[in-house]
Amino acid sequence: MKKKLIYIALLAVSLTTASCNKYLDIQPVGTVVPTTEADFRALMFSGYKVYPEHKSFLTLRTDELLLDEFSTDLATLKDLYLWNDQNPDRNTQPMAWETFYKSIFYANHIIAEAKEKVGDTDAVKQIRAEAYLLRAYAHFELLNTYADNYNVATALTDRGVPISIKVDLEQLFAPATVEKVYQQILADMEEASVLLQVTDQVTNVKYRFSRRAYDAFEARLRLYRGEWELAAQAADRGLAINANLENLNDANSKLPNDFESKEMIQAWEEVGKSSVSSSTLISPVLLTKYDRGDLRLVRYFEKRWDDNIVSKKGGNNRFNVTFRNAELYLIKAETAARLGQTEQAMASLTTLLKNRLTVTAFATAQAKLATLSNAELITFILDERARELALEGLRWYDLKRTTRPEIVHSYQSRNYTLNENDPRYVIRYPKEAISNNPDL
Repeated sequence: MKKKLIYIALLAVSLTTASCNKYLDIQPVGTVVPTTEADFRALMFSGYKVYPEHKSFLTLRTDELLLDEFSTDLATLKDLYLWNDQNPDRNTQPMAWETFYKSIFYANHIIAEAKEKVGDTDAVKQIRAEAYLLRAYAHFELLNTYADNYNVATALTDRGVPISIKVDLEQLFAPATVEKVYQQILADMEEASVLLQVTDQVTNVKYRFSRRAYDAFEARLRLYRGEWELAAQAADRGLAINANLENLNDANSKLPNDFESKEMIQAWEEVGKSSVSSSTLISPVLLTKYDRGDLRLVRYFEKRWDDNIVSKKGGNNRFNVTFRNAELYLIKAETAARLGQTEQAMASLTTLLKNRLTVTAFATAQAKLATLSNAELITFILDERARELALEGLRWYDLKRTTRPEIVHSYQSRNYTLNENDPRYVIRYPKEAISNNPDL
């Protein structure tokens, strides 16, 4: 582990050199010593940059995609597609682990040093706030990938992931409980909330955290924890800053996950990695969720030369996305429905659907919604999440936190099944991580 962290420290030098003109000083003992606001902003940029593209690979595990068996990347993707975490092919793309902790490493350094080295300016406060949120978000994603869902009755004993909150080459990375990790995430978010200076980032730096991104992050976190009222309150705060949606009835509208979209909150994570986008087709399971008149069907997908359907949402950094307004409307709808507040749930849903369906289809959807029981409404909302947030890296988490249904993938004329409530909904720690750290 010591060698790994030294490698991370050296990486900080190389990445920062590539990303800015001002080189961070290297002292004779080999430590990286940022001393200016620009240095720490560059270090923060590196933390964003090395963050993993894991959500593209999580999407392979869902019911959204079919693997193209003629893909040149087949060897690296097939075992992810087949949930073969036990004995994957040696060429398999590993699920992210070390890259999460590299990103956290940069955040830890900024949190520990920026105020002392540069002072307590507004600019430094913002950088520190982003570092706290990066650290919190990385731990949150690690939990959602490698631990079971939050359960208030068992969180104190459920195995989570290692917590990293200091720059210490000798620290031991033993797993903490789910509750302990969440306590750290929430503590980091509280620190960030006090420090944040930017309400909403401008388009050319939309990858950075802001107050609006903070609210969206909290809304998602509270949703995943089953804290319905807190999730709704956070979503409301985010929408109070900006509640815009792209209206797909407008011929000039952008894809909702375009970084220039009027509903984009944070355009950071590469959820549509080109190797995955070019190696997959859209599953009929997903396509059949869209009714006639749903404009997302033609905006999100396109027919290829061989009549197969492929995604238009990925394969380009233009479509990087972490949070956007449509998710906040869906969080408001789901939490209201789970609290039995049918009228409020319907209001949030109809606001979204009016911007996604033709006029005729919208009228049909409204009539259908009026006939649903509360349980049916929740099912509709979860399906709406699948339609709206398709291929944005959230489907795996939604399946895992709700029904954990059976999924069948076909490969070389054979069916492979992820059973209902399958233990593989909680992904194993990567073998490389375990071999490098027996404490796991």
